[in-house]
Amino acid sequence: MSKIIDGIGFKNMVDYAVRNLNKHVKLVNQLNVFPVPDGDTGTNMVTTIHKGLLAIGESIVDLPSVSKKFARSVVFEARGNSGVIVSQFLKGIAEKFCDVDTVDGALFIEALEKGVEYAYSAVAKPVEGTMLTVIKDATAAVKHEFDGSQSVQEIVNSFVEHAKVSLENTPELLAVLKESGVVDSGGAGIVYLFEGIKKYLDGEELDNFDSKAETAQIDYDAFDRNSLFTYGYCTELLLQLLNGKERFDYATFRDALASLGDSLVVSAENDKVRVHVHTRSPEEVFALCHRYGEFLTSKIENMTVQHTEQRKRILCSPVKNNGAFAVVAVAYDQTVQQLFADMGADVVICCDENVSTKDYIEAFESCECDNIFVFPNSSDAILSAMQAKKLYQKAKVTVLNSRTIAECYAALPTIAFEETDIEKAADSITEAINNLYVASIAKRKTSLRYAGKDISHNEYYSFSGKELIAIGKKLEDTAVQTIEKIVKQHGKEIVTVFSQPSVSEDTVNAIIDAAKQCGVFAEFFSVRADSLPGLMTISFE
Repeated sequence: MSKIIDGIGFKNMVDYAVRNLNKHVKLVNQLNVFPVPDGDTGTNMVTTIHKGLLAIGESIVDLPSVSKKFARSVVFEARGNSGVIVSQFLKGIAEKFCDVDTVDGALFIEALEKGVEYAYSAVAKPVEGTMLTVIKDATAAVKHEFDGSQSVQEIVNSFVEHAKVSLENTPELLAVLKESGVVDSGGAGIVYLFEGIKKYLDGEELDNFDSKAETAQIDYDAFDRNSLFTYGYCTELLLQLLNGKERFDYATFRDALASLGDSLVVSAENDKVRVHVHTRSPEEVFALCHRYGEFLTSKIENMTVQHTEQRKRILCSPVKNNGAFAVVAVAYDQTVQQLFADMGADVVICCDENVSTKDYIEAFESCECDNIFVFPNSSDAILSAMQAKKLYQKAKVTVLNSRTIAECYAALPTIAFEETDIEKAADSITEAINNLYVASIAKRKTSLRYAGKDISHNEYYSFSGKELIAIGKKLEDTAVQTIEKIVKQHGKEIVTVFSQPSVSEDTVNAIIDAAKQCGVFAEFFSVRADSLPGLMTISFE
C-alpha cells in the first residue's frame, strides 16, 4: 500500500470504515448503557457516516473536493449523540485535507488531532470513558510515537491498538460501564471504524454495505390522473459496454445525456458506465444507453411522488397571528405528528429514524420566523438540534430540553403563542418541561447489571434518565410499580401513558385502572414503536 493517501484512497478508507462498523453494529448497540441503555449507538454512527459518504457521489475524486463534500455532508447527516460526535471527529479530519492532493503520516496525525478537537467541542459537558476518551488517547499515543517516518498505514495500525487499550479502560473511568460489565459502545464503534480503515490499507477484502433499513412505504395515491407532473423522473442505471455495439466516447455520451435532462452524473470505470439523471423522458435515456451496451441495473422514480412524500414528512401548520416565534417539534409517526400540529406546533418533523441536522434546517427554513423553539423529543436528537442551531444563521434557535414525546405533549398546551417576550416564553416552556416526570419501560434482550441491580433476560424495567425505578417479570406489574412509586414520592396528579400497539388492550386498561386507584387522572395514547425508547412511556404531571 502507498505511503500516501489521495482522494480515492480517502473515500475508500471511509467506505471500509463504515462497512466494518456495520458488520458489528448489533454488538455495539448491545453495549449501549450510557447515557441511557437505548441500544442505538452503532446504528446512529453507521447511518451518519454512510449517508455522509453517499452524498459525495462517484464523480468527485480529487482529495480537496472529496474532503470538502464529506466534511459538510457528514455533519448535515448526523443522527443521535454518537452520530453528532463521530461526524465532528470525521469533519475535523477531512478539513485538514481540503488544501492538499495527498496525505502523508505527519498530516494524518494533524488531522486526527483536529478531529479530537472538533469532537470535544460538540459536547457541552464532555464525559471521559466514552468515545471521546478513545479517540483522544489513541491520537495522543500515535503522535507520541511519530518520528517523521511512519506511513498512514503504520499510524492507523498503531491507532487501532491504542484505541483498543483505551476502550478496555473505559469502565475504570465511567462507573455505569463497570457496574454493567461492558466497555463504552461509542468507543467500540471507533475501534471498528479504524479496523475497517486498517483492512483497506492492508488490502483485505470486505463485504459490501448491507443496510438493514426497511424500504420506506410510498403512497402511490399521491399521484393520480388529476396530478401535475412537475418534477420528472430520477433515472439511474449501470451500463455494461459491449464490443458489438457502437464505439463509446465519454464526452459525446455525456453531452447527449445532458440534452435529455439535468442533475447529470456520469462515471466510467473500465467497461462499465454509471448514469444518474433527472429527466422527463427516461425512455430516451435508456434508448441512448442501449446503443452502447446492456443494462446491469436500472431504476426509475417519479420525483413528483417523492416530493409529495417529502412534504408529508415536514408538516406545517398555519402561521400564528403575531409571528413572534415558531415552534418546531419532532414526531416518529404521523399520528403524533398530526397531534402536535393540532396542539399548536408550527412545523412537525416526522422521521422514521433519529433526526438529522439537515432535517432540522429544512424545518427551520419552513418557519420564516426570527425566533424558533425546538422540541427534539429524544435524548438522541438534542445534539443534532444543537448542531443545526449552530449552522442556521437566519433565526435565533432555542433548543428545549425535551427528551420524549411526553414532554412535548405536556408543554405544547402551556405555550402562550401571543407572548412577544421571547425569553419569557422560553422560561414558561422550560418550566412546563421541568415540572414533568417521565419514565420509560423496556424489556431486556440480554442480562444487564444497571444502577446496582441485576436485570435478567426478558425482564421489564422502568427508568427515568439514569435512574432505575422498577423491575418486573410482567409489563403490567412493572408499570404499576412505577406509577405507585412516582405518585407517592412526587405527588403528581396526572398520568399519561404512551404505549406501543403491541401492548395488549387488557394490559393498558389494567395500568390505567391502577393509576386511577392512586388518585390521579389517567389517559392513554397508542403510538408507533419508533416514538418510544421502550415499550411504554409514562408521564407524570
